[in-house]
Order: sequence, then C-alpha cells, then structure tokens
Amino acid sequence: MNEISVDFLTILLPSYLFFYMAIRLYVRNRKSELNRLASFLMLSLLFYFLGEYTKKALFPPQWESHIVLMWNAPMLLIAISLLVHICLIVSGQISRRNKRFIPIIYASPLVLLAVLLAVYSPGALYRVEVKNGPSPLHPMLLALALFFVGVYMLSSVSILLISWFKSKEPRRKKLLLNLLLSILMLFVWLFVVTLLLQIGVLTSPSAMSCYFTGLFVWLLLMQRAISKYDFLPDFRKRFITLFQSAPTAIMMLDGEGGVREMNPSAKSMFNGLKNRTGVIDVAGHLYFEDGTCLTEQLGAYISAKKEGMGLALTLRIPFEQPADMMANLDRITDGDETLLVLHLIDVTVLKETERRLVESERNYRYLAHHDTLTGLCNRAYLQELVDQKVQDRERFALILIDLDDFKAINDRNGHLVGDSYLEHIAHVLKAHAQEGDILGRIGGDEFIVIFPMGKAPVLQAARDRLQALTIRPFIGYDLLIPISFSAGVALYPEHAPNLTELIRKADEAMYSVKRSGKNDLAVYTAEDILALTAREA
Repeated sequence: MNEISVDFLTILLPSYLFFYMAIRLYVRNRKSELNRLASFLMLSLLFYFLGEYTKKALFPPQWESHIVLMWNAPMLLIAISLLVHICLIVSGQISRRNKRFIPIIYASPLVLLAVLLAVYSPGALYRVEVKNGPSPLHPMLLALALFFVGVYMLSSVSILLISWFKSKEPRRKKLLLNLLLSILMLFVWLFVVTLLLQIGVLTSPSAMSCYFTGLFVWLLLMQRAISKYDFLPDFRKRFITLFQSAPTAIMMLDGEGGVREMNPSAKSMFNGLKNRTGVIDVAGHLYFEDGTCLTEQLGAYISAKKEGMGLALTLRIPFEQPADMMANLDRITDGDETLLVLHLIDVTVLKETERRLVESERNYRYLAHHDTLTGLCNRAYLQELVDQKVQDRERFALILIDLDDFKAINDRNGHLVGDSYLEHIAHVLKAHAQEGDILGRIGGDEFIVIFPMGKAPVLQAARDRLQALTIRPFIGYDLLIPISFSAGVALYPEHAPNLTELIRKADEAMYSVKRSGKNDLAVYTAEDILALTAREA
C-alpha cells in the first residue's frame, strides 16, 4: 500500500468520520450530557489523528516529539477519560458521590504527563529517530500510557460489567453486554499491538495501521448497539453520508466491470456511458498507458495477482478530450463474491501542468544547446560533446567551414537573404550528415562538422560530407546564389587534445585554402604550423 493510501486510511478517513459523528451527536441532543460527552470523545479522537497527520505532513521531524507529547498524548488521555465518564452515565452509576472523582479521572493522567515533561526533555521522552523498531516512547512514558489506558479501559469494562449483573431489563442488559464486549476487545487489541511494537515485531507505521484497525472494528461492533438501541446515531447512515458526499468518484465493480454502486461524483463523471445492455460502463472507458482497458485487467486484480494502488489511467469518452485519472483499486469480499472498490481522482490539470513544465524544460535545454537561427549545436554544446568524446577516447575529425564572400552577400542582398542563406547551408549539412556526425555553428558564417574517423581517408570523408554544398545553390527571393566555402580539417588526437586547439588547427588549414584560391578544403599539416608561426612573428 502506498503512502497516500496509508495516510488516507489511518489518518484522514477516521478524521472525517469522527468529525461528522461529533457534530451529529451534539446537534442531535445538545442538552443530553451523554451526547455531549460522546461528541467530545469523537473530537478528541479527531484531534489525535489530526496531530498524527500534522507531525507527518506539515512539520519537520524535529517538531515531532513536541506534537506527540503536547498534543497527541493529551488527546489520547482525554479520550480514555471520556470513555470512563460515558460508561458511568450509561451504567446509571453516576451518583453525586461518584461525580467527585470525575475531575480526578481527567486530571490524573494529564498531571503525571506534565510532571514527566518537566523532568525530561521532549527528545528524551519521544525518540524521533526510532521509526521502524520498538516504541519510540521513553519507558516511563510508555508505562504511564499503558497504565492509564489499561486501568481506564478495565475500569470501563468493570463499570459496564457491574451494571450488566445488576440490570433486570433484557434490552438494557443486551446493550450493556455489546458495549462491554466491544471495549474489552478493543483493550485486548491495543495491548497486543503495543506489546508487538515494543518487542520489535511491528514497526511504528504498521502499528498505527493496527491501532486504527482496532478502532474501526470497535466502531463496527458498536454499530449494532447504536442502530438497534438508538444509543448513538446510526453508523451505517454516517458511512453512506460520507460515501455520497465524497468529492472523488467512488464506485464498486464486479469481476466483469459492472457497477454495483457509485456515488454522485462518479455518476456525474460517467453520466451517459452505458454499454449495449444499458449498464453504465466504467472499466471499458479507462485505459492504461499500453492501450489496454481496465476491463481486460479486472480478472487479475480480482484474483489478487495484482495490486491496484496508484494506477495511472486515461478516461476516454467519445467526442470529449481524454482525461488523466489517478486510481486506487481495493478488493473487498461480499459473501462468496470478491468485488473491487475503485477510487478515481481527475488529475488532468496537474498532468497538463506537468507536461508543460517538461516541455518548457526541454525547450530551455534546446535553446541553451542550439543556435537559434539554424538549429545546429552552439559552441557550448559542442564543447560538452567533444569533452565526452575525449573522455571516451574516440578518434574523430573536425571540419571548420568558413563561407567565402558572405559579407558581400549580406551587403548586396540584405540580412534577411543572408539569414536564409545560412539556414539553407544548415539544411544541406543536416540532409547529408552521416551516422555519428555532429553539426554546429560557432560564428556568423562559420560552421563545424565533427565526424568519427573510419577506414576511409579523412580528406575523402570530409569531401563526401561537404560535396552537396557545391551542387545545391541557394534559391530564394528571386535569387540564385552558388555556395562557396573554405574548410580546414583537424584530427583528434593527432593534431590537438581539445576543442579549442582543434578549431585553431582547422582554422589554419582553412586559411591555407583561402590563400590558395578559396572554395576547397584541406587537412591541417606542418606547412600550416609554419604559416601560423610566421603570422605570429
């Protein structure tokens, strides 16, 4: 189960449930002390789970011990104190004498917790670094928690048990017995989970899931008493209300994709999508990235061969734009039949934003690495590529191309024609590039071709790559301009160890061509060294 599902099941879902129950209980009969206490019990559980969520999602780890000790722990102690108070009222043993002890019931655990906080630092009482081992609580704090949880829950059991023995009314005896058994089972469950956590069998996250499972089962066991004896509001109706009011699409599917139940959000999403038999077709319109629809995969999920958490699906509805969905599939058993609960969240806007960010990053990287006019590699990107080749010890040749009389073309025909002329040359170079070639532009009319050295002579290989420039003149703006260029070739590692030196050597070879009449290419030689020395002198 992924982290989002664990947070939903162990924190957010019980928070929604307890908040709704608290409000409903209070509104139903705010004059009843029993209803008010039950509402406060739900609120204390709500605040406890909100504290769990807050320490995980909103605050850095160094605040975790403060939240646990100064928020979660008091909420838990208040919850068990309220449970004792409620049992006193339900059992009918809330006499004037017993009322004197109620403040002590609430104050005792909180005062002892305050004493521990005054004696020990939060970091000592709650070790944040303990994540997957035994309980992170200090032994004294753990003993305090176990003592009060155990004593108060056993007190609640004792109060209900005494009342059950004394009661003569069958309906009341059954109510008390149901409540008694539910609290006793919850106590045993919490004790076993805590013991397993302390000896290292369970980790803290798995223990939290087990704690919530115990609370959830406790609520389910109380449901019979609640619905049968009208002691508290009907839990079934509360769950239905949560199901109906959920902002995400939730539906129950059988093994063939048929919809057994769906909430209003799902109905609005799939309104009008029916198959030939008139049944709303959900799975048939949800597709995976490989093009298969959810209907084809349901059998695997039903048979538990696949986990269905965090699925990325695409909703395809005729005549509408596809929508990106994040889905969860949970298996449940209804009698002898296994069903799937499908949760869908529309993440189209988030996906589109993500795609735009990726595209923007791609465009940014492209612009950072390429010449804006010709689309060829710029000097910085050529440096990266050559450095990689040098690191990989590849032999290659570099051609430096300098256009002849480009300034005259620009002056005579204008910069618009000049730019189109450069674009035409880049297009010709791209069209005749061979596998492994790298093309770049490093100046106004200077181009670079880098190619791997093979068995063919270097000069011949260079001529093959540049020959098309001589036979494909520029045609445009009612002009025909033949292409004339001078080019020099330098070799790695024979002539230079890096890009800068290679361009320098190729430049010398290119200038030797210009001195010899232009419109040709030459490989760097010792004569170029002499020419360079003479020029520098």
